[in-house]
Amino acid sequence: MIDQIDQLTARQEAELQGAIDAAINDVLVMWDATMLAALMANADEEGPDARDHYADQLATFIGTDDPEQGSLGDALEAGGGLVALASFFAAVAALAAAQARHVANTSAADAVAARDSAIRSFRAAYLHESALALRETAERMLTVRGNTASRAAQLRRVVGLSLAQARSLHVLREALIVRATSASWDADTILAATRGSITAAQRQMLAKALRTGINSDQAEKLLDRHAKALRHARTKAVAGNAAHQIAEAAKLTGWQIAQRFGALPADQRRYWRTAGDERVRLAHAQVPGMNRAGVPLNQPFATPLGPCFMPPLEPGCRCKAFLRNAA
Repeated sequence: MIDQIDQLTARQEAELQGAIDAAINDVLVMWDATMLAALMANADEEGPDARDHYADQLATFIGTDDPEQGSLGDALEAGGGLVALASFFAAVAALAAAQARHVANTSAADAVAARDSAIRSFRAAYLHESALALRETAERMLTVRGNTASRAAQLRRVVGLSLAQARSLHVLREALIVRATSASWDADTILAATRGSITAAQRQMLAKALRTGINSDQAEKLLDRHAKALRHARTKAVAGNAAHQIAEAAKLTGWQIAQRFGALPADQRRYWRTAGDERVRLAHAQVPGMNRAGVPLNQPFATPLGPCFMPPLEPGCRCKAFLRNAA
Protein backbone atom coordinates (compact mmCIF):
# COMPACT_ATOMS: atom_id res chain seq x y z
CA MET A 1 0.00 0.00 0.00
CA ILE A 2 2.82 2.40 0.82
CA ASP A 3 4.20 1.92 -2.69
CA GLN A 4 0.83 2.87 -4.09
CA ILE A 5 0.74 5.95 -1.87
CA ASP A 6 4.24 6.93 -3.02
CA GLN A 7 3.26 6.52 -6.66
CA LEU A 8 0.09 8.52 -6.13
CA THR A 9 2.05 11.26 -4.36
CA ALA A 10 4.61 11.52 -7.15
CA ARG A 11 1.84 11.80 -9.71
CA GLN A 12 0.04 14.44 -7.65
CA GLU A 13 3.25 16.42 -7.26
CA ALA A 14 3.64 16.60 -11.04
CA GLU A 15 -0.02 17.55 -11.51
CA LEU A 16 0.15 20.23 -8.83
CA GLN A 17 3.27 21.71 -10.37
CA GLY A 18 1.44 21.89 -13.69
CA ALA A 19 -1.58 23.53 -12.03
CA ILE A 20 0.58 26.19 -10.36
CA ASP A 21 2.44 26.88 -13.61
CA ALA A 22 -0.87 27.25 -15.43
CA ALA A 23 -2.20 29.64 -12.77
CA ILE A 24 0.92 31.81 -13.03
CA ASN A 25 0.64 31.87 -16.83
CA ASP A 26 -3.01 32.91 -16.56
CA VAL A 27 -2.02 35.82 -14.30
CA LEU A 28 0.76 36.94 -16.64
CA VAL A 29 -1.65 36.91 -19.58
CA MET A 30 -4.26 38.80 -17.57
CA TRP A 31 -1.96 41.52 -16.29
CA ASP A 32 -1.64 44.57 -18.53
CA ALA A 33 2.00 45.69 -18.42
CA THR A 34 1.00 48.96 -20.09
CA MET A 35 -1.41 49.72 -17.27
CA LEU A 36 1.24 48.91 -14.67
CA ALA A 37 3.69 51.20 -16.44
CA ALA A 38 1.07 53.97 -16.62
CA LEU A 39 0.46 53.76 -12.87
CA MET A 40 4.18 54.07 -12.24
CA ALA A 41 4.44 57.01 -14.63
CA ASN A 42 1.65 58.78 -12.77
CA ALA A 43 3.43 58.12 -9.47
CA ASP A 44 6.64 59.57 -10.90
CA GLU A 45 4.81 62.67 -12.04
CA GLU A 46 3.01 63.27 -8.75
CA GLY A 47 6.08 62.68 -6.59
CA PRO A 48 6.91 60.94 -3.29
CA ASP A 49 3.78 62.10 -1.46
CA ALA A 50 1.62 60.08 -3.86
CA ARG A 51 3.63 56.86 -3.73
CA ASP A 52 1.63 55.29 -0.91
CA HIS A 53 -1.53 55.89 -2.92
CA TYR A 54 -0.09 54.20 -5.99
CA ALA A 55 1.35 51.36 -3.93
CA ASP A 56 -2.19 50.71 -2.73
CA GLN A 57 -3.50 50.86 -6.30
CA LEU A 58 -0.90 48.37 -7.46
CA ALA A 59 -1.63 46.11 -4.52
CA THR A 60 -5.32 46.15 -5.40
CA PHE A 61 -4.59 45.45 -9.06
CA ILE A 62 -2.29 42.51 -8.41
CA GLY A 63 -4.30 41.20 -5.47
CA THR A 64 -1.71 41.48 -2.69
CA ASP A 65 -3.94 43.20 -0.14
CA ASP A 66 -5.98 40.01 0.10
CA PRO A 67 -3.95 37.14 -1.35
CA GLU A 68 -6.76 34.68 -0.71
CA GLN A 69 -8.87 36.60 -3.21
CA GLY A 70 -6.07 37.91 -5.45
CA SER A 71 -5.47 37.15 -9.08
CA LEU A 72 -3.05 34.28 -8.41
CA GLY A 73 -5.38 32.68 -5.86
CA ASP A 74 -8.32 33.00 -8.23
CA ALA A 75 -6.33 31.44 -11.08
CA LEU A 76 -5.23 28.54 -8.91
CA GLU A 77 -8.82 27.90 -7.85
CA ALA A 78 -10.18 28.20 -11.38
CA GLY A 79 -7.59 25.83 -12.79
CA GLY A 80 -8.88 22.90 -10.75
CA GLY A 81 -5.64 22.30 -8.88
CA LEU A 82 -7.31 22.45 -5.48
CA VAL A 83 -10.10 20.09 -6.54
CA ALA A 84 -7.46 17.58 -7.60
CA LEU A 85 -5.85 17.88 -4.16
CA ALA A 86 -9.15 16.98 -2.50
CA SER A 87 -9.41 13.81 -4.60
CA PHE A 88 -5.77 13.01 -3.85
CA PHE A 89 -6.35 13.33 -0.11
CA ALA A 90 -9.36 11.00 -0.23
CA ALA A 91 -7.48 8.40 -2.27
CA VAL A 92 -4.47 8.34 0.08
CA ALA A 93 -6.71 8.20 3.18
CA ALA A 94 -8.53 5.22 1.68
CA LEU A 95 -5.26 3.44 0.88
CA ALA A 96 -3.96 4.07 4.41
CA ALA A 97 -7.15 2.69 5.96
CA ALA A 98 -6.91 -0.33 3.68
CA GLN A 99 -3.64 -1.25 5.42
CA ALA A 100 -5.84 -2.15 8.38
CA ARG A 101 -8.37 -3.90 6.13
CA HIS A 102 -10.84 -1.09 6.62
CA VAL A 103 -12.81 0.85 4.03
CA ALA A 104 -12.57 4.51 5.07
CA ASN A 105 -15.51 6.86 4.69
CA THR A 106 -13.61 9.89 3.44
CA SER A 107 -16.81 11.92 3.16
CA ALA A 108 -17.29 11.86 6.95
CA ALA A 109 -17.21 15.24 8.63
CA ASP A 110 -13.87 14.76 10.40
CA ALA A 111 -12.18 13.45 7.26
CA VAL A 112 -13.48 16.40 5.25
CA ALA A 113 -12.29 18.80 7.95
CA ALA A 114 -8.80 17.26 7.90
CA ARG A 115 -8.73 17.40 4.11
CA ASP A 116 -9.84 21.03 3.96
CA SER A 117 -7.37 22.04 6.65
CA ALA A 118 -4.44 20.47 4.79
CA ILE A 119 -5.38 22.06 1.48
CA ARG A 120 -6.11 25.43 3.08
CA SER A 121 -2.73 25.39 4.83
CA PHE A 122 -0.89 24.82 1.54
CA ARG A 123 -2.92 27.44 -0.31
CA ALA A 124 -2.56 30.11 2.36
CA ALA A 125 1.20 29.63 2.77
CA TYR A 126 1.87 29.69 -0.98
CA LEU A 127 -0.29 32.72 -1.68
CA HIS A 128 0.90 34.66 1.36
CA GLU A 129 4.56 34.31 0.40
CA SER A 130 3.76 35.18 -3.22
CA ALA A 131 1.82 38.25 -2.10
CA LEU A 132 4.68 39.46 0.08
CA ALA A 133 7.03 39.26 -2.90
CA LEU A 134 4.62 41.18 -5.13
CA ARG A 135 3.84 43.88 -2.58
CA GLU A 136 7.47 44.58 -1.75
CA THR A 137 8.43 44.63 -5.42
CA ALA A 138 5.55 47.01 -6.20
CA GLU A 139 6.78 49.42 -3.53
CA ARG A 140 10.37 49.13 -4.78
CA MET A 141 9.44 49.73 -8.40
CA LEU A 142 7.76 53.02 -7.46
CA THR A 143 11.10 54.39 -6.28
CA VAL A 144 13.94 52.72 -8.19
CA ARG A 145 15.67 53.94 -11.32
CA GLY A 146 14.76 52.82 -14.81
CA ASN A 147 11.96 53.55 -17.24
CA THR A 148 8.39 52.63 -16.40
CA ALA A 149 8.27 49.74 -18.89
CA SER A 150 11.34 48.19 -17.27
CA ARG A 151 9.86 48.58 -13.81
CA ALA A 152 6.53 47.11 -14.88
CA ALA A 153 8.40 44.16 -16.39
CA GLN A 154 10.13 43.56 -13.05
CA LEU A 155 6.80 43.46 -11.25
CA ARG A 156 5.50 40.84 -13.67
CA ARG A 157 8.70 38.82 -13.26
CA VAL A 158 8.12 38.18 -9.58
CA VAL A 159 4.70 36.56 -10.03
CA GLY A 160 4.99 33.19 -8.30
CA LEU A 161 8.36 33.92 -6.68
CA SER A 162 9.11 33.80 -2.97
CA LEU A 163 10.06 36.95 -1.11
CA ALA A 164 13.72 35.89 -0.96
CA GLN A 165 13.76 35.17 -4.69
CA ALA A 166 12.15 38.53 -5.48
CA ARG A 167 14.73 40.33 -3.36
CA SER A 168 17.64 38.60 -5.09
CA LEU A 169 16.12 39.43 -8.48
CA HIS A 170 15.86 43.09 -7.43
CA VAL A 171 19.56 43.14 -6.47
CA LEU A 172 20.46 41.63 -9.85
CA ARG A 173 18.31 44.18 -11.67
CA GLU A 174 19.93 47.09 -9.87
CA ALA A 175 23.42 45.77 -10.64
CA LEU A 176 22.64 45.15 -14.30
CA ILE A 177 21.04 48.56 -14.74
CA VAL A 178 24.14 50.22 -13.34
CA ARG A 179 26.21 48.33 -15.89
CA ALA A 180 23.87 48.87 -18.79
CA THR A 181 23.06 52.56 -18.26
CA SER A 182 26.16 54.07 -16.68
CA ALA A 183 29.04 55.46 -18.70
CA SER A 184 31.38 54.83 -15.79
CA TRP A 185 31.23 51.78 -13.53
CA ASP A 186 33.49 49.33 -11.73
CA ALA A 187 32.78 45.59 -11.72
CA ASP A 188 34.34 44.98 -8.31
CA THR A 189 32.25 47.74 -6.75
CA ILE A 190 29.05 46.41 -8.30
CA LEU A 191 29.77 42.85 -7.18
CA ALA A 192 30.74 43.99 -3.68
CA ALA A 193 27.36 45.70 -3.32
CA THR A 194 25.58 42.38 -3.95
CA ARG A 195 27.52 40.37 -1.36
CA GLY A 196 25.17 38.51 0.98
CA SER A 197 22.13 39.35 -1.15
CA ILE A 198 22.44 36.86 -4.01
CA THR A 199 23.59 33.26 -4.34
CA ALA A 200 26.97 32.12 -5.59
CA ALA A 201 25.38 31.03 -8.88
CA GLN A 202 23.77 34.44 -9.30
CA ARG A 203 27.10 36.16 -8.60
CA GLN A 204 28.72 34.06 -11.31
CA MET A 205 25.98 35.01 -13.75
CA LEU A 206 26.35 38.68 -12.85
CA ALA A 207 30.14 38.59 -13.06
CA LYS A 208 29.93 37.10 -16.56
CA ALA A 209 27.50 39.82 -17.67
CA LEU A 210 29.78 42.51 -16.27
CA ARG A 211 32.83 40.96 -17.93
CA THR A 212 31.32 40.46 -21.39
CA GLY A 213 29.23 43.62 -21.43
CA ILE A 214 25.47 43.99 -21.55
CA ASN A 215 23.06 46.67 -22.75
CA SER A 216 19.60 47.50 -21.40
CA ASP A 217 17.71 45.15 -23.73
CA GLN A 218 20.08 42.29 -22.97
CA ALA A 219 19.74 42.97 -19.25
CA GLU A 220 15.95 42.75 -19.45
CA LYS A 221 16.14 39.45 -21.35
CA LEU A 222 18.64 38.03 -18.86
CA LEU A 223 16.35 38.97 -15.99
CA ASP A 224 13.39 37.38 -17.79
CA ARG A 225 15.27 34.09 -18.21
CA HIS A 226 16.50 34.08 -14.64
CA ALA A 227 13.05 34.87 -13.23
CA LYS A 228 11.65 31.94 -15.20
CA ALA A 229 14.31 29.63 -13.71
CA LEU A 230 13.60 30.90 -10.19
CA ARG A 231 9.87 30.42 -10.69
CA HIS A 232 10.37 26.86 -11.92
CA ALA A 233 12.53 26.04 -8.91
CA ARG A 234 9.99 27.42 -6.46
CA THR A 235 7.01 25.80 -8.13
CA LYS A 236 8.74 22.41 -8.11
CA ALA A 237 9.64 22.78 -4.42
CA VAL A 238 6.17 24.00 -3.45
CA ALA A 239 4.45 21.17 -5.32
CA GLY A 240 6.73 18.57 -3.73
CA ASN A 241 6.25 19.90 -0.21
CA ALA A 242 2.48 20.21 -0.64
CA ALA A 243 2.02 16.71 -2.07
CA HIS A 244 4.12 15.26 0.76
CA GLN A 245 2.33 17.22 3.47
CA ILE A 246 -1.14 16.39 2.19
CA ALA A 247 -0.24 12.71 1.71
CA GLU A 248 1.00 12.44 5.31
CA ALA A 249 -2.14 14.19 6.60
CA ALA A 250 -4.30 11.83 4.55
CA LYS A 251 -2.43 8.75 5.80
CA LEU A 252 -3.00 9.80 9.39
CA THR A 253 -6.67 10.45 8.70
CA GLY A 254 -7.09 7.02 7.17
CA TRP A 255 -5.39 5.35 10.13
CA GLN A 256 -7.48 7.29 12.63
CA ILE A 257 -10.69 6.30 10.86
CA ALA A 258 -9.61 2.66 10.86
CA GLN A 259 -8.75 2.80 14.56
CA ARG A 260 -12.05 4.43 15.45
CA PHE A 261 -13.90 1.51 13.88
CA GLY A 262 -11.73 -1.09 15.60
CA ALA A 263 -9.69 -2.11 12.56
CA LEU A 264 -6.50 -0.93 14.29
CA PRO A 265 -5.74 -1.77 17.94
CA ALA A 266 -5.89 0.98 20.52
CA ASP A 267 -2.16 0.68 21.16
CA GLN A 268 -1.24 1.17 17.50
CA ARG A 269 1.59 3.67 17.24
CA ARG A 270 3.25 5.77 14.59
CA TYR A 271 6.99 5.87 14.03
CA TRP A 272 9.19 8.35 12.17
CA ARG A 273 11.37 7.21 9.28
CA THR A 274 13.96 9.35 7.50
CA ALA A 275 15.12 8.83 3.92
CA GLY A 276 18.24 7.23 5.39
CA ASP A 277 20.89 8.85 3.18
CA GLU A 278 23.57 11.51 3.46
CA ARG A 279 21.11 14.29 2.60
CA VAL A 280 19.09 13.81 5.81
CA ARG A 281 19.37 16.90 8.01
CA LEU A 282 20.61 16.47 11.58
CA ALA A 283 17.34 17.63 13.17
CA HIS A 284 15.42 15.09 11.08
CA ALA A 285 17.86 12.26 11.85
CA GLN A 286 17.31 12.86 15.57
CA VAL A 287 13.53 12.40 15.46
CA PRO A 288 13.41 8.55 15.39
CA GLY A 289 15.65 8.40 18.46
CA MET A 290 13.50 10.93 20.28
CA ASN A 291 10.43 8.76 19.64
CA ARG A 292 11.77 5.23 20.04
CA ALA A 293 8.48 3.99 21.48
CA GLY A 294 6.49 5.72 18.76
CA VAL A 295 3.53 8.02 19.38
CA PRO A 296 -0.22 7.37 19.50
CA LEU A 297 -2.25 8.37 16.46
CA ASN A 298 -3.57 11.45 18.25
CA GLN A 299 -0.26 12.82 19.56
CA PRO A 300 2.65 14.69 17.91
CA PHE A 301 6.22 13.52 17.51
CA ALA A 302 8.90 15.17 19.63
CA THR A 303 11.54 16.84 17.41
CA PRO A 304 14.49 19.20 17.95
CA LEU A 305 12.35 21.90 16.32
CA GLY A 306 9.36 21.36 18.60
CA PRO A 307 6.31 19.05 18.46
CA CYS A 308 5.37 17.96 14.94
CA PHE A 309 2.22 15.95 14.30
CA MET A 310 3.48 14.44 11.06
CA PRO A 311 6.15 14.92 8.41
CA PRO A 312 7.33 17.06 6.73
CA LEU A 313 9.35 18.67 9.50
CA GLU A 314 10.67 21.42 7.21
CA PRO A 315 10.45 22.32 3.50
CA GLY A 316 12.21 19.65 1.46
CA CYS A 317 11.77 17.02 4.17
CA ARG A 318 11.50 13.45 2.84
CA CYS A 319 10.63 11.78 6.16
CA LYS A 320 7.52 9.64 6.50
CA ALA A 321 5.39 8.17 9.27
CA PHE A 322 4.63 4.45 9.45
CA LEU A 323 2.62 2.13 11.69
CA ARG A 324 3.81 -0.51 14.11
CA ASN A 325 2.32 -2.12 17.20
CA ALA A 326 3.62 -0.94 20.55
CA ALA A 327 6.52 -3.04 21.84
